[in-house]
Amino acid sequence: MGKNQRRDKIARLISWGHWFTFANIILCLLIGIIYIDSTPSPTTFISTVYLIVNWIGHFAFLPFVFFIILIFPFCLLIPYSKVLRSIAALISSLGIVALIFDALFFRHYGYHLNAYSLAQMAKDAEAAFTGASFVIILMIMLGFLILLGFELLLANYTWKHLSELQHRRLGAPATTVFVLCFFASHSIHVWADAELYDPITQQDDTFPLSYPTTAKTLMSKHGFIEVENYQAQQQKLMSAENIRLRYPHNTLLCSKTSQTQGITLVVFDRLNAEQSQRVGEVANDNGLTQVDIQLLAHPSREGGLFQLLYGLPDFYQETIENQNISPAYLKPLADFGIDVSWHTSPNWSQELGLTQFKADWNAEPLSSFYPRNENQVNVVLLSHEDIDRLPAILGSLGQQRVLLSSLAPSNTEGLLGQQQFKPENMRVTLWEKDFALPQQSIGGLMDLMPTALSRVMSCAGGTQSFSNGEDLMNGGERWPLVETYSPYIVIYDQELITVLDNNGQYNIYRRDDFSRLDGAEPTVPVLIDALKDLKRFSGRARD
Repeated sequence: MGKNQRRDKIARLISWGHWFTFANIILCLLIGIIYIDSTPSPTTFISTVYLIVNWIGHFAFLPFVFFIILIFPFCLLIPYSKVLRSIAALISSLGIVALIFDALFFRHYGYHLNAYSLAQMAKDAEAAFTGASFVIILMIMLGFLILLGFELLLANYTWKHLSELQHRRLGAPATTVFVLCFFASHSIHVWADAELYDPITQQDDTFPLSYPTTAKTLMSKHGFIEVENYQAQQQKLMSAENIRLRYPHNTLLCSKTSQTQGITLVVFDRLNAEQSQRVGEVANDNGLTQVDIQLLAHPSREGGLFQLLYGLPDFYQETIENQNISPAYLKPLADFGIDVSWHTSPNWSQELGLTQFKADWNAEPLSSFYPRNENQVNVVLLSHEDIDRLPAILGSLGQQRVLLSSLAPSNTEGLLGQQQFKPENMRVTLWEKDFALPQQSIGGLMDLMPTALSRVMSCAGGTQSFSNGEDLMNGGERWPLVETYSPYIVIYDQELITVLDNNGQYNIYRRDDFSRLDGAEPTVPVLIDALKDLKRFSGRARD
């Protein structure tokens, strides 16, 4: 083959590759509609424009990059059209299959495919199609063969009609549109990130392999903004004044259970090891048993009290206080004729009053505590100085169900940095009577109220409409456990612990010895799920 003839053939193959890629861009744009349909609609005009140009630019960019990396080199190395068309069809089929799987996974779970999500998808598929794994594999293979056949037809059609396609002069206008949309989307995102414009920045995870240019990295690098000022604005956006609370998450549709047995939660503010042992002895003498669970408390008593009473992360505490909101479960309990009372001992700190959460929410003195065996829910708040009172309190409860624990561990105040979040340092003991709680891997204070209330009322959607906690009666493995210890978010997983602060900085530790893993990154799907669950009851107030 002569030099000029080879050059002409390569040029023709490259031209064909462009048209073949253009056809796959159209196909990717159609698949991209699944992502758009799976996310909330934009709320402003500029965010709608951004979504459209980002959709066009991103799904034009992906196939083009695959062409440059995976197909273009074959045009130079193997200038034989039949071989090249087969290779291109195979590569395109694999890419389209991956995109379709990712789109369907994103529609169902809300994040994109990776090693973690593949394992999750395989687990869910096995659960949904028990015993039908062979059928699933067969269907996937059949679908791939159909797509491969389509790509071969597309490759052959564009090759045979290449001259006709070149004469239509569609390439230049289409390329111009794609390039303009690509740069426009990134330019708009730079502005949105600098202004902390949530309707645009919340779209960052919509499309796969999307890494939009951010103002923090780009503009600070070139001296257009100061990072400290940017972070100050970001913290202001996350402040309680800008949170629009949606609590309860849905209207509580609850029914009273057939069980009328009264329930009492006895909670100490903070116990050291010696005091906890004394409480355990009193609990055992009064028929309570220790629950086999790693129950994590809160470093501060105030944060622990909020998590206990509301079953919510302390992320919402300031908003609850500002908006003067009562716990959502009080209304259905009142409708059912279940008496709810709060009692504090004389030694209970005045700084931990219930009025800090709601102005007219007052606890009664411990001397007025008269428990009944039925239709009653009590919360008794004690100081570590009240251990001697505990035998009389437990003895007066009669046939009531009982949960007994404390708000804060004893040894976190003196710890520096993030060592306080070590599970052994956060753990408190939980005792129970007549709950028969199964063995648990891990739990938190937010779980106690849902556990108690699930015995007296049953709500549509379980306790998730009014709490981030879970009923400990469910048992089983529960990973990850997500806790907020303001200003930190801590994700406890089976092997790792991720600690994030309010500036987006994070550290990852081994769970067994709490040694820090340098260079490790959070598992993105786990992180996304954690943040979504934490913010289930919030939105952003718009100006």
